Amino acid sequence: MFKGFILSESLNNPTILNDFRKIYVKVEDHPESKNARFWHLFKIEIDEKDIEKVAQKTSKELKYGWYAHFWNGKFVYISFVNNVFKIPQEKKWSSKEFQKVKEYGAKNGVEEGYLDFWIEE
Repeated sequence: MFKGFILSESLNNPTILNDFRKIYVKVEDHPESKNARFWHLFKIEIDEKDIEKVAQKTSKELKYGWYAHFWNGKFVYISFVNNVFKIPQEKKWSSKEFQKVKEYGAKNGVEEGYLDFWIEE
């Protein structure tokens, strides 16, 4: 089972969130954000067999400057606009794979302070 985070503000079509099993939805205030002050954070569950399809579908719906990510304890899928990365999950992000993803995100409009790929069990 994979878990993931998607912000409704990050999507061109937020109704795709209706297709997922929600663990919770949380509203956060981010006055420092350039994209949207209030974020609706959806924590979702995805079956292992569906993760590649979900990561690709999400990447097609994301707005520039945003990402979504999904994890299962071994791997993390990070969806950006029209691009998906699969990297090993780490306790402390330090691998070369992580650095490549972080650089890619920064070059594609994601504010550096948000490129931490927060994992929550």
